[in-house]
Amino acid sequence: MSVSVVTSERLVGRDMQARVGMSVKLTEQAMERRRENGRQDPSKGGTGTIVKVHPNWTVDVMWHNTKRVRVGYACGTAAGKVRAFHLALVSDEFGDRPETEWNRCKTGVLPSRAPFV
Repeated sequence: MSVSVVTSERLVGRDMQARVGMSVKLTEQAMERRRENGRQDPSKGGTGTIVKVHPNWTVDVMWHNTKRVRVGYACGTAAGKVRAFHLALVSDEFGDRPETEWNRCKTGVLPSRAPFV
């Protein structure tokens, strides 16, 4: 299975930490993986809102076109292993948090146990 990561998108988990309330869309990586497994697009081509962030670097999203919550979208690392990035940021109602020594991404992938980098 070949999965590519498009760098022009701002990926949730790579470029910023997932937060409840973020407006997101599925990445090309997520769509490619769904096509390979013969699964449908749960977003129906639209955007969604993150409604829950789990400690295992997955999130639950309510898709605006279907009004359904789907669970378990991968967004980063877990136990030191790089996972898939299935969500790209559309907008964040809280705005970007300013980078500080404690939340700045140092390795290109957000650490799973920040701020202990």
